[in-house]
Parts: sequence; structure tokens; C-alpha cells
Amino acid sequence: MRPERVLLVCTAALLVACGREPKPAPPTVTEPTASAATAPAPSLKTPAISAVSPRRLATLSVSAYRTSIAMDDDAVYLMTSNAAYRLVEGEPVHGIELELGVGPVLTRTAFVFWSNGRIWSAPKQGGVTRELAPFPHQPQYFVSSGEALAWVDQTEEGLYTIQTLNGKTPRVLLSSAGEIRALDMIGDAVYFVQRPTDDTWRIGFVQLDGRAPEYTAPKKGRAPSQLTGTDGLYYFDLDTTRVLKLSPDLRHEELQLKDLVCSPVNVSTRIYCGCVEGLFDVNKSTHEPRVLVHNRPGTITSVTSNAKAVAWTVDIGSDQLAVDLLPASEGEGQPVP
Repeated sequence: MRPERVLLVCTAALLVACGREPKPAPPTVTEPTASAATAPAPSLKTPAISAVSPRRLATLSVSAYRTSIAMDDDAVYLMTSNAAYRLVEGEPVHGIELELGVGPVLTRTAFVFWSNGRIWSAPKQGGVTRELAPFPHQPQYFVSSGEALAWVDQTEEGLYTIQTLNGKTPRVLLSSAGEIRALDMIGDAVYFVQRPTDDTWRIGFVQLDGRAPEYTAPKKGRAPSQLTGTDGLYYFDLDTTRVLKLSPDLRHEELQLKDLVCSPVNVSTRIYCGCVEGLFDVNKSTHEPRVLVHNRPGTITSVTSNAKAVAWTVDIGSDQLAVDLLPASEGEGQPVP
């Protein structure tokens, strides 16, 4: 498939679709590794296509839509409902049996999750799982920055809250009658998308010290499903087909990319974009897109990255996923003409 065709497919997709009981010293499980597969999405210009194939770190018999992925300098971590896997190229896939449930997160040192009325922490290298705090029901999901932690919760009455821990006690940072979604953390600030009404949305943040939240002006249309980044907040605007960067103080917004689908999106040293056809990235200085992986089977469901590499999950069939990785040094292709 030629790059021009990829753009058409990505644009068409936008128009059509845009739409546990923890155990001390848990046993280790392993899964076989495999070789690679996935695909990308380019720009109004004709991007050069990388000839480098991604590494396939693992294939698992689990839905790609029920997992979380993260990485540190040493490994990629895949979190499923009942296990956390440490993935390193060339090594067997090591997993820790944990009842991670829905929405776990990786902090600097541990997996944090909810199970059986409590929030738990399990060391990412394996070891004793410890209770962090009692919490009566399953939060929607957790976010972290270093060792700092927050989560979004919804009561049976429909009230949304953002909460954190004060020692071993949950503490409410924000309450909202409107939907709260797309949490991200930068330092001690928790960023979120709020829907004050059914047809408006705004981005806000609240700090862990409990200061009053701050917000952007409301916008009309469909709310972003993700916020990402550490040097600012990046998000994909469905209605305008643009990737935008918002400053941490919410006062300045800058266009990063337009006329391309970028969902899922993840940002580290570059902006990484999934699309129907695969994966591309965007230079944060020049804003030029570049195809990384092209015309490979499977739909990308989540992306994670750092200065060393980018990794992603791929839906390769009914309750089947793969995890692929591309080192940053091998993603270097020719610049977009």
C-alpha cells in the first residue's frame, strides 16, 4: 500500500469511527515470544517509510483492549487483569501473577492496583505485595508520576472525583458532576478533561497539595480521550483532526500536527501516533511526520515510549495481542520531503 493510500485510510477512519487477592512473593509465569507485526499512518506530504521491522516481544491470549502498557529504561511492562509481564528483547517473557483488575498503573518502582476493597502496591521486580489503603470499590483507573499517585472514581450517584493518598487515607482533590476523563500527571499536578455539559469540554488541573483547580475555557464538540506528555499536555482533537500541545499552566496552546489521525497518542522525545494503518512519529521541533511501521497486520491499541524506544500493543485476533518494540535509533528514516 502506497503512503498516499495510508493517508486516505486514516482520514476515512476518522470520519467513520470518530468516533484480585494479592499474594506475597507471587509466582512467576512465562509466555513465549514471537516475531513482529503492525502498521502506520502518514501525512499530507509523502513520508519516507522506514525499512526497519519492529521486534515482537510477546504474543498473549488476552484482549488488546483490556491491557495497559508502560516502560522504563530497562523493560516494557504489560499489565493484564491477572498478571504483569516484564518484556525485554531476547529474554523470556516474565510475568507476575497479580489480580490487577481494571486500570492499574506503573509507578517508578511498583504496580499499583485495586483488588478486594483495597489499593495495593506490588514491586515491579517481584516481591511482597503490600496494602496502600482501603477503598470500597473499583476506581476507574490510576495515574502516576514517579511515586506520586492519583485516580479517578465515580460514585453510584454519578459523581466523579479525583483522589490521591494522604498516608494510608484516600483524599479527594476534586469533585465534579460532569464527566472526568483522560487523566495525566506531570510532577504533582493531575491534569484531566472535564465535560461540564454534554456538548462542551475543558482541560483542568489540580495539584496534590489541594489548591483550587484551574481550567481552560470550555470548547464545543467531542472531548479528547487522552492527555499525554511531560513537557506539556498533548492531545488529539477529533473534530479538527489536529494534535495540540497545551502548556502546563494551561495558558498557551501550540499546533503540532494537522490533517492526520493520531489515536492512540503518546509523547516522550517525539510524538508517536497510532492509526488504522500502523504507527508514525512527529518531530517536536519541525512538526514533520515520519512513517515508522507500515502495512503490517493488526490494530494498534496503546503506545508507550521514552528516549530509547517506542512500544505498542496490537490486536492480532479474537482475544489475541502482540507487543512490538522499535528502538529510537532504528526509527531514524529519511526526513519527509
